[in-house]
Amino acid sequence: MVACSNDSLEGEYYWINDARNQHMATIKGDKGYVESEGGYSIKIDSELKIIESKFGSEKYSYKDGKLTTNFTGVESDFYKKGSKACEEALKKYGYKEVGKE
Repeated sequence: MVACSNDSLEGEYYWINDARNQHMATIKGDKGYVESEGGYSIKIDSELKIIESKFGSEKYSYKDGKLTTNFTGVESDFYKKGSKACEEALKKYGYKEVGKE
């Protein structure tokens, strides 16, 4: 079964909550780069829903622009730039655009 383009993980992800609005990761195809812990590369296994890095493997879930995984030592939600989920998170926490306080 081929995944719908809406389910594609490709894009820029932001960590948005009441304490931050920062770029966290960029994913292209089955590879990516995380801007945490000094920066590191990741590989995505979309069949097993696992993200692999130098720190090991972490499960992830993804729905409608919200990626939930552990990039920072704790499981958190990360929002794909331009998605409805991202726009809702920005509004919820009082930010006007991604990456801007």
